[in-house]
Amino acid sequence: MESAKILVVEDETIVARDIQQSLTRLGYDVPATATSGEEAIRKTKEIHPDLVLMDIVLKGQMDGVETAKEITRRFAVPVIYLTAYADEATLERVKTTSPAGYMLKPYQPNELRTTIELALHRSQIDRHLKESLRWLATTVRCMGDAVVTTNRGGRLTYMSPAAETLTGWRQQEAMGVGLTNLLTFEEDVPVHSVENPAMKAMMDCHIIQLDRMVLAAKDGMKRSIEGSAAPVIDDAGVVIGAVLVFHDARTPARDEPGQATIRSDLRSTDEQLSRAHGVINLCAWCKRVPAASGEWYDLETFIAEHSDLQFNGGLCPDCLKECFPHL
Repeated sequence: MESAKILVVEDETIVARDIQQSLTRLGYDVPATATSGEEAIRKTKEIHPDLVLMDIVLKGQMDGVETAKEITRRFAVPVIYLTAYADEATLERVKTTSPAGYMLKPYQPNELRTTIELALHRSQIDRHLKESLRWLATTVRCMGDAVVTTNRGGRLTYMSPAAETLTGWRQQEAMGVGLTNLLTFEEDVPVHSVENPAMKAMMDCHIIQLDRMVLAAKDGMKRSIEGSAAPVIDDAGVVIGAVLVFHDARTPARDEPGQATIRSDLRSTDEQLSRAHGVINLCAWCKRVPAASGEWYDLETFIAEHSDLQFNGGLCPDCLKECFPHL
């Protein structure tokens, strides 16, 4: 496994060399050091480090906090402060840069290694998360269906380009506005206002179908829409918002390659789970779910009793390797 590359930014040359040697003994690659903020930015661009170890007092026009902010903005490299300063004013400035760690001099090599490893691990997770979010954001932008999200108070937090086109609103002007202040939802026949589908999905804690519904856009134009509204639930089982996905009911859905097969698979799954509707409240700690009687069951028992699915015991490749390392 390739050693992590670290840039040391320290204005005292002897101290910088000592830190460099300590990191090398710990197994890290330290190809360069810098004594000023300007030099640190230049070398970050040149060597592409995995992490920067930053002092706060530096030579030149920029101190460590200003340098860290610029490095994070331009290169998205995690920064750990290694400094002799711990006063309140310095800490408040440091917070604005969202550092990966903060250590006081003098340091212990093992403590430094722990801080670095945690920072590198967190950086890797953050990088994967950002990549996933970019994929998701691109997918949503390319969808023909409109996508709108709200917070738990029913205020808009996101609107896809398709939603902007269908509703006449732009995300920038609609952000933070209550959904019912932007759009009016009505039953198709007979025409009358209906409950905010996002709030209903959150209150009932299950998916709401938007069938035979009319949407009044910004310009007053009314369109028949189809789709659904679903609650967003965090790991603790708390409803934190809602997602609405809908399209103009008069526009026939176009089959992309493979969509017919996907819909067929979904219909088959729906038939298998015909007795399991809505959202299952799953305990984030013990992974049990509540029955209507109030009794809590393990997830396997609950699914077996509420659907036609059967479980077959076995080991996944990771668990097989963990349980039988010599195979």
